[in-house]
Amino acid sequence: MTQLNPTFRRSRQVQQERTVPHTINGVTEMVTEKYATAVPIPPRDWDRIVRGSVTGATALTVAGSIAWSTASIGDLLARTVQPVIGYGAAGVFDLAWISCMALEWLARYDRRKAAGPRKAGYVALIIAMAAVCAHGILQGGHGAIVVGIIGALVSALAKGMWTMSMRHFSVELDDRSQQWVERRLSAAHARLATAAVQRELARVEGVTADMHAAYELPATEPELTDADRAAEYARSLMPGADDDQITAQLVAAGLVTSPVTPRPQDDHQHDRVMTTVAAKRPARDMVTSVVTQDPSTMTRSQLLAAARRLDRQARKGKPSRPVTIETLQVQLGLSRRDAQELRRAVVGD
Repeated sequence: MTQLNPTFRRSRQVQQERTVPHTINGVTEMVTEKYATAVPIPPRDWDRIVRGSVTGATALTVAGSIAWSTASIGDLLARTVQPVIGYGAAGVFDLAWISCMALEWLARYDRRKAAGPRKAGYVALIIAMAAVCAHGILQGGHGAIVVGIIGALVSALAKGMWTMSMRHFSVELDDRSQQWVERRLSAAHARLATAAVQRELARVEGVTADMHAAYELPATEPELTDADRAAEYARSLMPGADDDQITAQLVAAGLVTSPVTPRPQDDHQHDRVMTTVAAKRPARDMVTSVVTQDPSTMTRSQLLAAARRLDRQARKGKPSRPVTIETLQVQLGLSRRDAQELRRAVVGD
């Protein structure tokens, strides 16, 4: 098969530069030399030319539709308001459906997001056409209705051309590809939302720090952990106990491990920072079941309160039974006689 002579291809001369050695009196230097080369000219892309022409024609059609609708609807509204206000409001009718079509184009890869602008665009178009048609009818004269209908079709033709142009440039995706695109867009939007939230949090924290520095406000205390709450509850059950005794009770209850560095709470008191251990029961119940106090230092009301707590815990179990005398003896360190009397006061039998 014979090949075409490459000399018949269209080309154009392009000036280029290259570095070449140049020697004078035995000294060589690298200098720049200009030369011309033939670059092939690609054939005309008629598809691109036609698409550009159609896009230009569509833009002109839309511009003509805006001018016609603004003139017609503006003259209609100018009967009741100032002409400047009437013509300004008239431009809204066509700009509304044009903006909806632009939003539909931006959401062309998200079917759910594009559905809203598409429906709103048709509603805005119908309203604009009705206003143009009403203007033609109110003008009166022979064939006023026909003039009004033809005038309304200008906006319909403009929207029709724009719709066909958008569908030509858009790409129809199959269902699986559409789902893939939507998931990728959702992930990108999630990252964008996270960045916005982090930026807002950083701004709020910066403003808060500035306010504390400006007004010399005290620094906020760290949030209490479960170990801190358990220690406070144990301290309420053991008035006068020191930190080592409180810690020993919490370790016995299985709520914390050994204490670590102290955490300042105020100017005169320091609590130990303890690591919480996972527990199946609530911290208050576990502390109550372990924390004990010398019965000789407890009043009658304190003994009754402790016995009632133990009775409630016993009734929560399965099977539900009232607190026993042995439990009161062990937990409160009472004699059997005192435990029996205390149980009778709490249980009633």
